[in-house]
Amino acid sequence: MVKTVKKKTLNPSMASRKTNLSFGFSLGKVVSFIAIFIITFLVFSKSITGIFIALDDQVYIIDNPFIKLLSWQNVKNIFTTFYNANYHPITTLLYAVEFKLFGKDAASYHIVSIFIHSINTCFVYIIMEKLGLKRFSAFVCSLIFAIHPMHVESVVWISEQKDVLYSLFFLGGLITYLKYLRNRKNKYLFFTLILFLFSLFSKSAAVIFPLILLLCDFYFKRDINRKTVIEKIPFFLLSLAFGIISILSQNAAGAINDDTMVPYSFFQRIFVVSYALFYYIYKFIVPVDLCVLHYAPKIIPYYFYLCPVFLLIIIGLVWRSRLLKRSLIFGFLFYLFSIILVVQIVPLGYVIVSERYSYISYTGLIFIVGSLYTLIRENKIPFLSFLKKYIDYIIAIIILIFAYLSFQYIGKWQSSVLLFKDIAEKNPQSAYAYYSLGKVQNVGGDPLTALKSFNYSIELDSSIPETYFCRANIYFEQKKYDLAISDYLNAERLKPSYPENLNNIAFLYSEIGRMENAIQYYSKAIEVAPTEYLYQRRATCYTYLKNYSEALKDYNKTLEINPFLAEPYYNRGVCYFHIQQVEKACEDWKKSSSMGYKNADDLLTKYCK
Repeated sequence: MVKTVKKKTLNPSMASRKTNLSFGFSLGKVVSFIAIFIITFLVFSKSITGIFIALDDQVYIIDNPFIKLLSWQNVKNIFTTFYNANYHPITTLLYAVEFKLFGKDAASYHIVSIFIHSINTCFVYIIMEKLGLKRFSAFVCSLIFAIHPMHVESVVWISEQKDVLYSLFFLGGLITYLKYLRNRKNKYLFFTLILFLFSLFSKSAAVIFPLILLLCDFYFKRDINRKTVIEKIPFFLLSLAFGIISILSQNAAGAINDDTMVPYSFFQRIFVVSYALFYYIYKFIVPVDLCVLHYAPKIIPYYFYLCPVFLLIIIGLVWRSRLLKRSLIFGFLFYLFSIILVVQIVPLGYVIVSERYSYISYTGLIFIVGSLYTLIRENKIPFLSFLKKYIDYIIAIIILIFAYLSFQYIGKWQSSVLLFKDIAEKNPQSAYAYYSLGKVQNVGGDPLTALKSFNYSIELDSSIPETYFCRANIYFEQKKYDLAISDYLNAERLKPSYPENLNNIAFLYSEIGRMENAIQYYSKAIEVAPTEYLYQRRATCYTYLKNYSEALKDYNKTLEINPFLAEPYYNRGVCYFHIQQVEKACEDWKKSSSMGYKNADDLLTKYCK
């Protein structure tokens, strides 16, 4: 007698759809992918400009020392060093490759971001099919992912290329895990682990990936046993390791103790977290009034207190659903797990929400939409049967509206001034918003308008030292020295250990001939952050006062820090000459001349044989 063994499937609803769970590419799928690329590039074409935005692009591209050279030593440095409070070596390596190929051609960086986003969109299409959606529903889901206005920030902001890059490996890893669930071949689990590691190396936000794997097990009704637990251990260990690395990198730059954060109480933070969780759901449906920076309010608005109620209603609807219950739970938890680290449970930074955080998390909400869309088209929800004949038109209109909103929002990214004007308009009570606007206006060559922004920032909040500092710099350039020194001193009062401010006070005093005051402030700046420049400037003041012994000490210190500067040798020679040590003076002038400092030649000819 032959024993019959019943073959176990992952999900009864999926058993008859083996063709969808294969990873081959049919003609229809290829056409869909081509359409995705074309639509994505059309919507985001407006972002292909030669502009780097004055919001971290300077830090990550223009001034980033790690991307200037492609060498094995530099690759090692990239993988062993924190930079700007972050650890994302593969992202930095991508920047290095782009810098090698494109230099400072910002348009090329934008094209790369759009290209990666298009691949991610195709991955979303594949994932939706593997989760059981029909081909057209998967295509609709992928289009929503491609053109959703909340994804604009991740795609068009060069500094956030890490978003699309870590998502590339994250989504790729999810695909290989779904393949593993289908045929249980360990090689696919290994591929998943490698892709997860690449995702972590691109951005630490990928640490939530093991939770998504557990969620997939739940969705496909996989038994929880010793094997399913053991296979997840490497994933959780990697998450733990990179979580610790992320905390260390943030601590190294003081980001976790950032004094610009609003000090909410524990009770207030409950409503702040609830607001953030609800915000992304709301903006998924109504993506208007978007902004790159949403500053945390000092006084919590009334609607924050309503958000826990809204969330409870959503959770109740998910739980009570029958026909879509498993899909709703899967989609909602996918969203929740992906967003949970950035909803200010642990306070980080001075913004309360950021559109870019929705990039991966919206995959869960999009799956819910795709599941609902499929059931309405198949007339499986009786009370929504009236929508069957209209649902395709409704979805088409929504996609067109989203594409239009994205295209319009991308226009705000055409220049730094336009972007920061938008930030200020969306945050009218934020002093930081107007301070930042003033900075880019000044850099853009409009100091008068910048002054207005700084003035308004100080009206809103007179406790930000950087605003006084920036306004003082404009007054200095305009030779309004009394106004400049007043603002510099206000900045010092608010932030005594502010080296740039102390240096500028000293420089201003030296410019108006108050050398004793200049020396006082150069000394303060040296105590905070000693540099060759500060020692050299203080030495110049001592020389002006004919205090040559002190000047010599500072020139010696300057050359001890950097012996390859020609001018300090020349100036030290002048000091030696004034104290009758002509031989030492001539030695310094010869050294200065050999380094190309032409002024030394005249003194050598006149005083040295």
